[in-house]
Amino acid sequence: MKQSTLPSLVLALLLCSAGCSGGKSPGSKEERQPDIGPDVRAVNSPSELFHASTELANALADVLTDIKDEDSASKAEPRIDVLNKKAQLLAVKSKELHIDSQLQQRLEEQFKDETDKAKRRIEAEKHRIKADPKLSKVLQVMNLKGLLE
Repeated sequence: MKQSTLPSLVLALLLCSAGCSGGKSPGSKEERQPDIGPDVRAVNSPSELFHASTELANALADVLTDIKDEDSASKAEPRIDVLNKKAQLLAVKSKELHIDSQLQQRLEEQFKDETDKAKRRIEAEKHRIKADPKLSKVLQVMNLKGLLE
């Protein structure tokens, strides 16, 4: 059986954001996180699920693009937490929608270009960050090392 693009994309997003727990104490000013990425709670169809997964991947690529130094990495952490939570919700929605293999194949073909572009953007940003020893170390200290794996 062919590995599915959607579950692998959602899984990749979950793995990329592994270790991002938010670490903020309740009631702190940083507790309120910006709402970025797709509205995953509104996903009610397989097509919406694929579209939201691609939007989520692009949002992660945008966040990674913003990471240039320790300060920007610190500012990116709550945004990564939001995306991680949304990826988890999409994983649940994916199971709830029970997408049959024919529909999944059609949707994978329909969203292939967009999905591949989002994956390439994420990989390029991860490569850029890995190539900078200072940034890699900052992410490791911040417990965001999962972003680079």
